[in-house]
Amino acid sequence: MRVAQPSLSRQIRDLEHELGFPLFVRTTTSVRLTDAGGHFYQAAQKLLAQLSIAITSAQEVSNGRGGDFNIASDWRIPMNLVPETVRKFRLRHPKVTVHFADLQIADQIEALRTGKIHLGFVPEMAIGAREDLGLMHVYTGPLVALLSSAHLLAGRKEVSLRELAGETWVNVDDGTRTDFRTFLTQMCRPAGFTPKMGRSTTSAGGIASLVAAGEGIALVPQFVVPNDSGGLCMMPTDCPPMEMYAVWLKRAPSPLVERFTEVLRGEVKRLSQPTAGKNPRGRKTQADPV
Repeated sequence: MRVAQPSLSRQIRDLEHELGFPLFVRTTTSVRLTDAGGHFYQAAQKLLAQLSIAITSAQEVSNGRGGDFNIASDWRIPMNLVPETVRKFRLRHPKVTVHFADLQIADQIEALRTGKIHLGFVPEMAIGAREDLGLMHVYTGPLVALLSSAHLLAGRKEVSLRELAGETWVNVDDGTRTDFRTFLTQMCRPAGFTPKMGRSTTSAGGIASLVAAGEGIALVPQFVVPNDSGGLCMMPTDCPPMEMYAVWLKRAPSPLVERFTEVLRGEVKRLSQPTAGKNPRGRKTQADPV
């Protein structure tokens, strides 16, 4: 320990005084731990071991080799992008635990700034002030009108939103989210109308089912239309394409952000290739990291 015996003895007596009980039984020929001293020694050993574990795990977090990584995803992101990115990220960083947060678009930027999440996915129109944000363009895709195959407009090559002003629109709402309604309202505003909302569902599959049953029409990114789209008519619209971005704080509190965006950038690049960027329906995903 490289501590002089008189100094060590004095430190032990000071500790005993602070604890309020003796740690050792001292005789002229020997020194041994008291029962209380033995218990204190064992407890201290456990605490030191836990402290060592805490230091090691904190160092792993600080170096981007461990810890928790919190992501807020979004239904407007291609189904294969986030899961595949997370899978590859976990292979590279097995000590990192990835958590998914179910947040509305309007709440994601605030969650970034308050430290609740490390990274989110939001449409360009929802980003707002971005001086403190890091951005990566991950997806560009068309918005299509989804109609029943029995609809009067079914079979058209294209339809403008203005022509759909009198329609009833299927909504996505689980009782807590309003972002789909906000999205649809924002899309319809340039066409001069506010959409009349009809039946609600909680999933893309539910949208297809309600539309096919004639309960209304929908405006969705093309990639969410199910492969088995019997009873549906998917029509291009005059809406601007959907632009989606990964978003994080430039001054990220965790080096895991850099690790994750590195994997994400590679996955976006892979999906942008002609042979890799097709979903099961053969639609090309356009993605351009910035």
